[in-house]
Amino acid sequence: MTGSVIRPAFDNIASHISNLETVKTIVDDLESENLPIDAVIETLQKKIEDAEVTLRTDIRILINECRHLESRKSNR
Repeated sequence: MTGSVIRPAFDNIASHISNLETVKTIVDDLESENLPIDAVIETLQKKIEDAEVTLRTDIRILINECRHLESRKSNR
């Protein structure tokens, strides 16, 4: 379930990102779609293409945290 990964990922990185409101909006939208984590990451990667530099970095941080949490979840 996407909500179980993307929201905690956002919560973990919120203090490290520059575009907090923009990333929060992206997370809210993705969470409401209830996509599998692979689809979430693919969607985030597409958003990087059109984003300005600091937002790109913020999205990459979010992607990395999603992957990290997903791998921890898989190892349990």
